[in-house]
Amino acid sequence: MVERPLGRIVSAVVAAVLAAGLALSAQEPAKLDTSLPALLVRLGAYIDTFEKDLATVVSEERYFQEVAPIHGMFGDKRELRSDLLLAKAGDMGWVAFRDVYEVDGKEVRDRTDRLVDLFIKPTGDSAAQVKKIVEASSRLNLGWVSRNINVPTMVLQYARTAEQHRSEFKRGGTLEVSGIEAREVRFQERKMPRFVETRDNAAASGKFWIEESSGRVLRTELRINTGSTTALVTVGYAEQPKLKLWLPFLMSERYSTPRQPVITGRATYDNFRRFDVAVETIIK
Repeated sequence: MVERPLGRIVSAVVAAVLAAGLALSAQEPAKLDTSLPALLVRLGAYIDTFEKDLATVVSEERYFQEVAPIHGMFGDKRELRSDLLLAKAGDMGWVAFRDVYEVDGKEVRDRTDRLVDLFIKPTGDSAAQVKKIVEASSRLNLGWVSRNINVPTMVLQYARTAEQHRSEFKRGGTLEVSGIEAREVRFQERKMPRFVETRDNAAASGKFWIEESSGRVLRTELRINTGSTTALVTVGYAEQPKLKLWLPFLMSERYSTPRQPVITGRATYDNFRRFDVAVETIIK
């Protein structure tokens, strides 16, 4: 047996260790960029794709509303059951449409997908029919606040890729949401006209909790302070395996003012179903 000098053996071992380390380093994935600009790019891309996917989805909404008693006055409660559809609405982008079919357990119309039918097979007066349906449904909201922000996807428009320039965004901390570490991204609307019209042109603010690697939306919050009224709408998302989408499953809302009774609402969503015909723009 030929004895090797100890120095050569040590040098060989060191070289081998260094080579192995370099090989492992080469296989390590690049570190995820979690800076605010990178998060906004992923969030915008996710919402852009999400809204296109959701445009072929209808869900059933079960919506509890309550007006609290104040100054000896009686409160009020109401339960609405509706179809909720997201569709293209001209320059407005993607808009949610609610069609109520039951109020406090009593049917107000047949349980048919009439909104879907209007979008799949548009006629000359489809736009007018859709507007009539939505207006009739909104009149069933309880309380003194005339509102159209009580749809779960309303806040998404603020983070669309093409609309992000209208708001100022800030990166917040992390929070576990649905078992996933979520990054908070806050926004404050800056530009006019406002997405939500109010008499005093109040700016909206809110939060998105997103998965950093994909931009997937896990939870949202929308807040508007207009006059003496504070409106707050929060939405939670959950995975729907059959559709391979994360969709709203819960919406909570609260409208408060020093002089009026508080209005609260809680909506849940299920029975998600997709229709195959491409949605066409019928709202001009």
